[in-house]
Amino acid sequence: MLWLVLFTAPVATDAKAMASVLDDANRAVEQNNFELAESLLDEHLEENSQDADARFLYARVLSWQGSYREAIDQFNILLLESPNNSDYLLARANTYEWMGDRGQALDDLKRAREISPEYKEVWRTEIKLLVRAGDQLSRKQADTLVELAEIRFPEEEWRGLLARPVVNPVNTYSVEASYRYDHLTNNRSPWRAASLRLDMQTTDSHFAHASFDSTDRFDLSDQQIGAGYALPFAESWMIYAAGTYSPTHRVLANRSVELRLTKSFNNGFNLHGGLIHAKYTGTTSQQALITGEYYWSDYRFSYTYRLVDVLNAGTGSNSSIQFNKYFTSGNTIGMALGAGEDVEFDGTATPPISDVVSFSLFGRYMYRPGWSLVYSYNYHEQGDLYSRNGFILGLRIDF
Repeated sequence: MLWLVLFTAPVATDAKAMASVLDDANRAVEQNNFELAESLLDEHLEENSQDADARFLYARVLSWQGSYREAIDQFNILLLESPNNSDYLLARANTYEWMGDRGQALDDLKRAREISPEYKEVWRTEIKLLVRAGDQLSRKQADTLVELAEIRFPEEEWRGLLARPVVNPVNTYSVEASYRYDHLTNNRSPWRAASLRLDMQTTDSHFAHASFDSTDRFDLSDQQIGAGYALPFAESWMIYAAGTYSPTHRVLANRSVELRLTKSFNNGFNLHGGLIHAKYTGTTSQQALITGEYYWSDYRFSYTYRLVDVLNAGTGSNSSIQFNKYFTSGNTIGMALGAGEDVEFDGTATPPISDVVSFSLFGRYMYRPGWSLVYSYNYHEQGDLYSRNGFILGLRIDF
């Protein structure tokens, strides 16, 4: 039996040593001494790389200290060995959220929920994250998850999770720079435009933006600045006001004002109505529009009817539909179709009204957290005047 003692004693000693390191590291965490916990675990894992419990705590300690990328690397090692471990997925999801990658966080939470459908904390975390996202689609998804959770866990309270957290608003910003090029038929010069836009969101509904555009149309150059603000009121209403100003106004409006009112319904349906007044060189334009949009699952559909009245040109109307697909990774794709009558503001006092047909494909691709490419292909027929097709390519940074 001597050989058994010789071979089992070190194993028992190693097990005790591992437990001791974990105990010491946990005590350091309880005392908020994360640096000590990290040091203990790092040294331990150099000699015991297969200790999953120690690596799991090590990954969380790194995450709590803001070393998100290093923490993700440790979670990835754990998930290579145990790809269906919901605790690992939940912890990695929290880390992705803290580093600003909401799409990856939602992917991990969805997978963890599918693997462990009885894991209540995964459900709670996913619902809270969707509510914090603040957009219409995420809110609709949160509502759906709450309904499913109420069926699966009837003894738990879930509706309270849908309440927006009462915290001091943290402003989030995005900057987008883009370039547009359109080729025109009938020997017309191409259109070019460069745009810069800043968006700010303070809560799920408070929103402001400012923009600068430089355009070249019909061999006439213009510059324009714009700004807008969306303000919620009552429980499900929002008013949006925006304006633009062009000091050159050769083709673009000298100034414009837009007012829009939105009513949101609990079933994912929104109704918008708006008025736009614009002053051009030698003429003015009045527009009235109404839009209905519907969100379901990861999709959005909208229909817009627009009535246009232009001094010295007449009245026309047009309609458009739009379809969007959203991905949890933050990527989007969409298409739009339009037809009817519209005015071509060409810098003259009597701009022509023509039958129009338009089509576009567009999207956003997030290639790293907070950094996205925006793109679109656009086709437009302006009666017998011309057809144009072109693209928009831009970079968006969220911070």
